[in-house]
Amino acid sequence: MASSQRPTSLETLAARYLNKRRGKPAFRGAPPAGRAAAKILKPLAAKFGPGTDRMAEHWGEIVGDRLAGWSSPDAIRGGTLYIIVKGPAGALIEADAPRILERLKTISGASAPARLRVKQGNPRPVGEGSHALVNREVKKDMSEGVEIDPDARLSSALKRFERANERRKRGE
Repeated sequence: MASSQRPTSLETLAARYLNKRRGKPAFRGAPPAGRAAAKILKPLAAKFGPGTDRMAEHWGEIVGDRLAGWSSPDAIRGGTLYIIVKGPAGALIEADAPRILERLKTISGASAPARLRVKQGNPRPVGEGSHALVNREVKKDMSEGVEIDPDARLSSALKRFERANERRKRGE
């Protein structure tokens, strides 16, 4: 019996042609930049200690919640931690410097800053500890104001206004 070949279509011939002459596969994309940066920054962080971002995360634990509301870490240069402080709280930070430096050593080890330098200015908000009270008050403000009685609504609005003024006076 003679084998009969089925006629091949043009598409089949084109597919065979392309399969024989395929080029190299496409290049993979570049690896994520974060992975490459982590390989570089991890040894540097171990050698030189944490940056101000890591300190800002734990700022409430380092200086206490009261001082954390008035200050924030700004930069570390040459073994000195620069702290931005609002108003006369700088004197409290300087008086508390030995305790703050000791707590920094527990967080960052031997590479902790050895000196503090206080600068006057408006500190940036840091961590949850320093603003937990403000967040609670804001949530309380949001829950109030739904009273139906006009006198209760007025009383609620005056309380919110009073709390907002207190927060503004504290610098929050």
